[in-house]
Amino acid sequence: MKIVSNATLALSLATTATAFTSTSNTNNNNKNTLAKSFINPASTTTSTSTTRLFISSWGARGPPSRWKGDEDPDPSAKIQAYLKPPEPIAARTHLDGTVLVSGWVNNKERTDQTIFDFLNDEESAFHFTKIVAFVDDAKFAKKRLISRSSRYSGLLDKLDFTQADTPGALPTKEQLEGVTSWVVNANAVTATADNPLETIRAIAALTKDSQVKNLAILVTDAQQITDSSAALQALEALDGSVSYTIVAVGAITETPEGQKPYNIAEFGSKEGLLMSNATYSRDESLRVVAECLGLASACNKAMVFTEVALDDVNATSFRLIKGLREGGYTRPQEIDHMIVKGVDVSLFCMCLYCVLIVY
Repeated sequence: MKIVSNATLALSLATTATAFTSTSNTNNNNKNTLAKSFINPASTTTSTSTTRLFISSWGARGPPSRWKGDEDPDPSAKIQAYLKPPEPIAARTHLDGTVLVSGWVNNKERTDQTIFDFLNDEESAFHFTKIVAFVDDAKFAKKRLISRSSRYSGLLDKLDFTQADTPGALPTKEQLEGVTSWVVNANAVTATADNPLETIRAIAALTKDSQVKNLAILVTDAQQITDSSAALQALEALDGSVSYTIVAVGAITETPEGQKPYNIAEFGSKEGLLMSNATYSRDESLRVVAECLGLASACNKAMVFTEVALDDVNATSFRLIKGLREGGYTRPQEIDHMIVKGVDVSLFCMCLYCVLIVY
């Protein structure tokens, strides 16, 4: 079996956590972008570049190529199954036109340009012709976002500004006219910051009978949500009105993007309730919500992302994400794999090295 990789899977499991490194300057240092891993609706071209998988000692059974089994083994039934080569993944439709970005560029301590850069990436699955910053103060936001990097990247050619009627308010239905995609920082909406679930309901009401096709909501400080049934009821307001994705995380930190592995739980379940001290990287949360806006696998899903400690090297999610990254998976391919298959399905995939040692 072949795998696309710059390092073997076995080596990725035996080495230290080098896969989790600082990548805060995403656009310059980490071009793991959407276009290289998405299926263009009009194209089905795939990569054929491969390298062989080598492990120093196979044990008495010999290499996996000699093991008899199904063509596509179920990892939950056969622990000998291991990661497949990364493949193109499906993108959502309607990733063009106008995207509205609300809840950012209201803080004097940072520019909040990162989320706009993700949506403007020329190598991404996005083909937006206009990126509208919905802000409390349009004059202030222009000063924050009009920069040399935004000029060179072409962001300024697409960027527009709409000012809220009152600070912290959501856009009105009139302000949503012509918008096909909407990315929301829910906890930054100060009018309802004390109850992010009410913000979700308000967003759902606004998207009904609108032109919004895709909706991505980032809920920060989700450790404040302590009632799983109330969270589930809030989701019911979104059903059928729009293709949505909710990404809920803990208190925001300035940890660089990609430094820590993560787990995914279902928003609205008991497993999805965060501990009171839960934290999450700001740049990583922006990466996740942007990628989920483009992923078909993230449609109509509400997820809670939790960080895994770097010293918890035996955690399945630690080994799985490390293996995905060192196996050549881009960030969208990695997140898609975690959404579609997750830790539970992939548990035995990442145990191959240990199994071979035993044998």
